[in-house]
Amino acid sequence: MKTCKSVTIACLLLIFCTVSTSTIYASSEKPAVYFNNEKLDIFAGVGYAGVTYVPFRLIFQKFNMLVSWDNSKKAVTATDGVTTIVLTNNSSHAIVNGKTVDLIAPPFIDPTNKTFNVNLRFISETMGAKVQWSKKGNDASVYIQTAKNATL
Repeated sequence: MKTCKSVTIACLLLIFCTVSTSTIYASSEKPAVYFNNEKLDIFAGVGYAGVTYVPFRLIFQKFNMLVSWDNSKKAVTATDGVTTIVLTNNSSHAIVNGKTVDLIAPPFIDPTNKTFNVNLRFISETMGAKVQWSKKGNDASVYIQTAKNATL
């Protein structure tokens, strides 16, 4: 009986992990990401809702934001002194300057490398940048231009 329960739990866990990882990156597209015309050395993946996800730390740092991670809440807080963004793992809401904002897709912790991934467009547009998606053949790119460097 104990073995049956263990096998059932293991199967359910395997199904959950398979479903949650497959919903993370729905496409095999791995777009290149450019920030003010500088190509970033960053992994980007596209989710089911068409959301381009990137690891949180580098993108926040590109916007000159201070970043802190709360491991107990699985949440990141980033601020530049004017804008503060709080994102929590698997939450469909963000907190921007104290106000709740609905997200089209939640941030998540990638189970393979334990990296917290966020919606690139949401972060960029919240910080006042323009975002452009480009696809030529099999190559996809995302271009982010801050207001200071806007050329899009």
